[in-house]
Amino acid sequence: MSHIRSFTAKILHSNIQHRQLNDLSTLEGKDSMSIQTDVLIIGGGFAGVSAAQVLEKQGIKTILIDKKDYFEVTFATLRDISDPAQTNNKARKKYTSFLIGDFIQGTVMEMTENYALISGDQKIEFKQALIASGTRYPSLPLAKTNSAMELQSRNHELNRSHQELKSAKKVLIIGGGIVGVELAGEIAYSMPNIELTLAHNHNELLNGFKTKAQKESLKQLTDLGVKVVFNSRYKKVNEQYVDENTGHITDADLVFQATGVVANNEFIKAKMSHILNQYGYVKIDKGLQVIGYDNLYALGDIADVGEAKLGYLAREQGVYVAKSIIKQYKGKTTKGYKRNPLMALIPIGQKRGLMQLPFAVTTLKMLINLKQKDLFISKMYKSFGTSPN
Repeated sequence: MSHIRSFTAKILHSNIQHRQLNDLSTLEGKDSMSIQTDVLIIGGGFAGVSAAQVLEKQGIKTILIDKKDYFEVTFATLRDISDPAQTNNKARKKYTSFLIGDFIQGTVMEMTENYALISGDQKIEFKQALIASGTRYPSLPLAKTNSAMELQSRNHELNRSHQELKSAKKVLIIGGGIVGVELAGEIAYSMPNIELTLAHNHNELLNGFKTKAQKESLKQLTDLGVKVVFNSRYKKVNEQYVDENTGHITDADLVFQATGVVANNEFIKAKMSHILNQYGYVKIDKGLQVIGYDNLYALGDIADVGEAKLGYLAREQGVYVAKSIIKQYKGKTTKGYKRNPLMALIPIGQKRGLMQLPFAVTTLKMLINLKQKDLFISKMYKSFGTSPN
């Protein structure tokens, strides 16, 4: 296995690391190639990267695979389009610039309990695997891109969104969850001349949050000039957005649809659809192991964890799984993952916001400013052992 590792490291950390595995067989002059690793991590979000860094520091070899060539602090991208000078593209960084283990940019086509196929015929064999492929917004690429797989193209994509926003006079945001509320706040604060409407299909914002958080978010958005419309269900019909409840057709120049999250599970459906629940998320036990498999884990947004799907929680899950695997290697037992109550710090514009704690909701400026400083970009990269570009 050592000669495979040596070759893999040489290729994956060279100036051609962006090639997919079917290119590696050409480089070797072989028809096919099988790579082996201790732990395969599918998905380079908060959970996947956190797990990879912890495992590699303990000498457990990993390969992380992602469609993109960069990591992104996704909860910072909303300010990228409203006021990009504030973040200056610091939320994104190439994996190969900080990841300790091996990285492959590519697409997992299918997986079983002991191997994954890349681009149809290239195989990665593993002892253990972490499924951390996350979710996506099919209609909101500014939150999580669906096509910009290289760092430069992602920066360009967000810049185009910023230019479109600058040209708009009326904007409609569909969805009053965390993303919709934050996006509305960012736009209203940075571009107060835009006539902005936030439409939500319930009678309060931030479903699942405490009543005080729901009321406070509405007050802060209203203070910024946002028009909030409740019990509204806008759908795209023949290039127009129509409220199914009232029949109203929006005349907005620009529409952001912050609803309809989809699990990135296509590679699982190929041969292991039985591990998915009815909503497409991976079924796991108290230790985040895939039910029925002692060498597979699922974490982050793709997993049916039973707690809020937030970046900092995904990171906690990644660290937990990594430590569990390390304990297994040492013959030690592990405790189950402790689910966390809903807790979140939500900026609303660049000066205000709210924080929900297990016991209270607060707008204390000292606490809100913890995130407003740089949207936790530096904090997240520091947890990975690096810093923003």
